[in-house]
Amino acid sequence: MKIIDSVAKAYSLGSVRHLQALHNGKTSMAWQVEATTGRYIVKTIQSQKQAVFEFAVSNAVRQKSLELTPEILLSTACQPFVVIEGQTYQVQAFLSGTERLPSLRETLKSYRQMRHVLDQFDYSFSPPYSRPLVALWRTHRETLSEKKPVLFHQIAAIVPELKRIDQSRDVWIHGDLGKWNLLVTNSGQVVVIDFGEARLGPKLLDFAALFQGFMPKNKQDLTAYLNEFLALSGIQITDRHLFLMTVQLWLVKGLLIVINEQASLAGVFQNAIELVSSLV
Repeated sequence: MKIIDSVAKAYSLGSVRHLQALHNGKTSMAWQVEATTGRYIVKTIQSQKQAVFEFAVSNAVRQKSLELTPEILLSTACQPFVVIEGQTYQVQAFLSGTERLPSLRETLKSYRQMRHVLDQFDYSFSPPYSRPLVALWRTHRETLSEKKPVLFHQIAAIVPELKRIDQSRDVWIHGDLGKWNLLVTNSGQVVVIDFGEARLGPKLLDFAALFQGFMPKNKQDLTAYLNEFLALSGIQITDRHLFLMTVQLWLVKGLLIVINEQASLAGVFQNAIELVSSLV
């Protein structure tokens, strides 16, 4: 691919030996690139402004610990991006993960280190959020009402509170902290990747995403899990209700995103919403 060759040249990566597509979403693409100097991740990014922002967040986290997130590289022009044929590209060091699944304790340990950095992070630009609840609810509420009428009425009752949480801009957050953005290295370190959704947002949203990622499927295990999560995360008992409603926000948005196209995944979100409802 000639464009990737041009990216490699702009970063002095050497000749490209192998190219593997990793992600081809609606707004971005990513490749694993094997060059003569090593392996890298190349991804498209929406704008130069976004590229500089993601570099700033990532670099701040790496100043806390080099093991928390992969390095975003600078081009030969000392910029954290290169523009080729009107498209902005970013390059990061490739980090080899293991097949080992992260544990809750290890994950929260890494995230709390990152949280300490984000609480001190200062930046003049916060990217707009691409999937606000207001828009998702307006677009998908009719489908939800038709396919899952009982669940629709349960969710509709809490939508006003969820909207207020979703619109808050309390702290800097990763914004997409599902297990798909976690890696475990050979040393056992849990690494967080991809700051493409980082922004100012609800203070407990990242914790809510992690809560869903490790949540048990059985109702009888849920209270013990919640207590363990609160203890390991450092979330105050006075924030218990806010936290659980933020979990519901994360789950409801997930449900609305998949309701039209992925019925089985919609069922997973529905079960999780009903489980968390028993705790609120």
